Amino acid sequence: MSGGKSGSGEFSGLLRENIRIERPSMQRDASGSAGLARDVIGTFRAAAEPMGTGEEAMSESRTAMPRWGFMLRQTDMILPGDYLFWAGRKMHVRSVAADHRFIPKTLLQAEETG
Repeated sequence: MSGGKSGSGEFSGLLRENIRIERPSMQRDASGSAGLARDVIGTFRAAAEPMGTGEEAMSESRTAMPRWGFMLRQTDMILPGDYLFWAGRKMHVRSVAADHRFIPKTLLQAEETG
């Protein structure tokens, strides 16, 4: 799509990365303990952008982990606390926000885990 206005085709062109979202499984093992299993929520196309390293107070710390922002088509399937896998990295979803302007989209902030 060309011209001065952004269209959904142009938005789709920004979504170049594949991300996978997983959530800790609610199923219990035979002894009633929570297992380490995760349920796959889905695979999504997204745009990724680096956001620095944690909060300002923590950024001087050697333990501050890189944070990333992701933009994808609108979805209500992803929740804070989910795991995000992208480009060989494992991340923890810290926040999920909806942007309902011109083209509805979901914005994620995720922090890499060690």
